[in-house]
Amino acid sequence: MGSAGERYLWRSRVGPLALGTLSEGQAAMPQHEDLSPTKVAPSFRVSRRNFLRAAGAGAAGTALAAGTQLGAVPFGASRAAAQAAWDQEADIVVVGSGAAAFTAAVMAAELGSKVIMLEKAETIGGTTGKSGGGYWIPNNPHMREAGLTDPREDALRYMVKYSYRQYYNPDDPEGRFGAFPNDFALIEAMYDNASPAVEKLAEIGALQSFMSLTWDKKPTPDYMEHYPENKAPRGRLISVKPPEGATGGAGPEMIRQLSEAAEKRQVPVLTGHRVERVVVNDAGAVVGVEAATADGATVAVRGRKAVIFGSGDFTHDKWMVLHYQRGPMFGGCAVPTNEGDFVRIAGAVGAKMGNMTGAFHGQVVLEQALEFSSTPSDIFFITGDTSILVNRFGVRVVNEKRNYNDRTQAHFNWDATRGEWTNEVLFWIYDQRTADFWGGGYPIPAAGVEAPYLITGQTLAELSDKIDARLAEYTGRTGGVRLDSSFASNLDATVARFNAFARDGKDPDFLRGDFAYDREWPTSPPSNPDFKDAEWPSPDQPNITMYPIRSEGPYYAIAVGGGTLTTNGGPVINPKAQVVNTQDEPIAGLYGAGTCIASPSASAYWGGGSTLGPAVTFGYIAALNAHEESVKEV
Repeated sequence: MGSAGERYLWRSRVGPLALGTLSEGQAAMPQHEDLSPTKVAPSFRVSRRNFLRAAGAGAAGTALAAGTQLGAVPFGASRAAAQAAWDQEADIVVVGSGAAAFTAAVMAAELGSKVIMLEKAETIGGTTGKSGGGYWIPNNPHMREAGLTDPREDALRYMVKYSYRQYYNPDDPEGRFGAFPNDFALIEAMYDNASPAVEKLAEIGALQSFMSLTWDKKPTPDYMEHYPENKAPRGRLISVKPPEGATGGAGPEMIRQLSEAAEKRQVPVLTGHRVERVVVNDAGAVVGVEAATADGATVAVRGRKAVIFGSGDFTHDKWMVLHYQRGPMFGGCAVPTNEGDFVRIAGAVGAKMGNMTGAFHGQVVLEQALEFSSTPSDIFFITGDTSILVNRFGVRVVNEKRNYNDRTQAHFNWDATRGEWTNEVLFWIYDQRTADFWGGGYPIPAAGVEAPYLITGQTLAELSDKIDARLAEYTGRTGGVRLDSSFASNLDATVARFNAFARDGKDPDFLRGDFAYDREWPTSPPSNPDFKDAEWPSPDQPNITMYPIRSEGPYYAIAVGGGTLTTNGGPVINPKAQVVNTQDEPIAGLYGAGTCIASPSASAYWGGGSTLGPAVTFGYIAALNAHEESVKEV
C-alpha cells in the first residue's frame, strides 16, 4: 500500500453518503498551481497523492508571517491607503472555496455583481472536497416530486426541538417553540430558503441534485426520524448528481460543478491567499481585505459592496478546541487550513460569538488522529452486526448504530467520583464475521490490507492484553488512559449479554435496531462484494443490526476517540447572513456562511447533509443580500 501514511487509506465502500466519507483515489481538494489573479481554478482533479499532500501532517497552508495578527485594519492604515491603490477590486469578495463560498460566489455573479474568491490553501474545495456531497434540504423539489409533504410549522418544530432541546416548548405563546428570537429566525430562514437555493442552482446549471436513497431504496430518514414532531422524516437529504457515467466522490463532484459555474461567470479564484484582516472605513463598514500570499507578499482586495466569509471552522487550532470545546477531542477530518481565522478577524470588528462549544461531531480512529493533523475520515458508521463499542471498563455505553454526531457525545461523560472522562477512548470490538462481511468499509481493512491501528487477538483475553499494551504506547498523548483491571472479565460478560440480545432481537440497554436510522444507514448489506460464503441477513437474525459474536477468535479492536467533522461556532449571523455585533446590529458589509459561523442548527444534526445544507442555503442568502448592498465609501 505504499508509504506508512498511505497504508491508512483504502477503498471505502459505504452506504448513504455523509460528510467526510473519503475513499482511496479521492482527493481532499483539487490541485491548482496557477495563482495569477486572471485565472480560475481548473476542473476538479482527484488523486490519493493530493489528499496526502493536503490533509496529512504537513503545513496547513499560507502561514502567518512572524508578528502578524489576524484581525482588522482601518483604511487609513491599510496597504491600499499606503500605495494609493487596491491590488484587486470587485463588488463582492468571497473568502474560502467550499460549498458555502462557491454558492455565494456563483449566485452573486449570476445576479450581476463582480466577484473575486480568495482561498487560503493551494487547492480549492475545503472540507466540502472531502465530503459525501449530500445536503439536508427541507421541502426540496425531489420530495415534492415523490409526493412527500414537508409542512413548514412541523419542520420548524422538529428543527427547534433537536437544536434547542432544553428550551423546546410546543405551546410557546411567542410562536417560536421556546427558541430565542434570532435562533428561531435562522431556522425559519433555513426552511424558507433551502429549497429555493438548490432549485436556483439547478436552474442556472451550477449544481444538479437527486434524492439520496438507503440501501433498500427508501428515501433516507432523518437522524431523529422518531421525534413525533418530525412529520416528514424521509427525503430531506439530497446529493450532487454527477454527469452520466461519471465516477468519483460526491464531494469533489460538488466542487467541480460549482467551480465550473464560477468559471463560466468569470469569477477568479486566487488560491494560496490567506485573508488576515478586513479593512474598515471610518464608519466601521467592511470595505475589503488584506491577504498574505504563499511568497510572503500582502495584497489588498477591495470589496465595494461586501465581503462574505465561507472559510471553515477551527478544528485545527488546538488552543481554540481546548478552550472552547467540551470534553476530550483528538482531531477531525476538516482540512488542515481550518484554523478558525474568521473568529479572530470578526472578533476584531466587534462580532458577537455563538455556539463556541458546539461541533458536528464524529468519532475518529485514535491512532490516525494522533498521527495526522487531519484524519482521512471520521467513523461515520459502526458497521457490522457483530460490532460493539465498550469503554475502558469493558462495558457498552451507547447504541452503536446511532448517527455519528450524537453517538460521539458518549465520549464526553464526566465521572464525578473518579474525576475522569470515563469514555475518553472507546474500543470497537468485532469478530471474523464482521471482518469478512464488511472488510474494506472504512475503517475495517479489507482482507490482506495492513492497518497499523488494528489490534487482534485469538481470544478476548488476549485482545484485552493487546489493547492495554497499545494504550501504554500513547499515555503521554491521551492523558494516561489505560484499561481497568476489570476490563477482560467485563468484556466477557458484555459479549454474553449482547449475544443474548441478538438472539432475542431486542436491545433493552440501548434500543439498537428499534429505529429506522439504525437499520437503514449503518446497517447496510456487506460491503465486501467478494465474500459470498453466507447470506445476509442470516435466517436466524430477528434484528438485522445484531448477530451473536462468535465464541472462537480471531477478534479485532480499534481504539476510537471523540472528534469533529467540523466545529460549528463562530460569529453570529442574522437571517440575512449578515454578521452581527454584540448589540445584535449588522456589521455593514460583512457576511458569513458555512462552518465558520455560529451554526443555524446549533449542534443538532437534523439529518444527513446538515453541514452542507445550511452552507448552501446561507451562502445563497448571503449572495442575495450582499448583491443589494450599496458601495461603501473609503
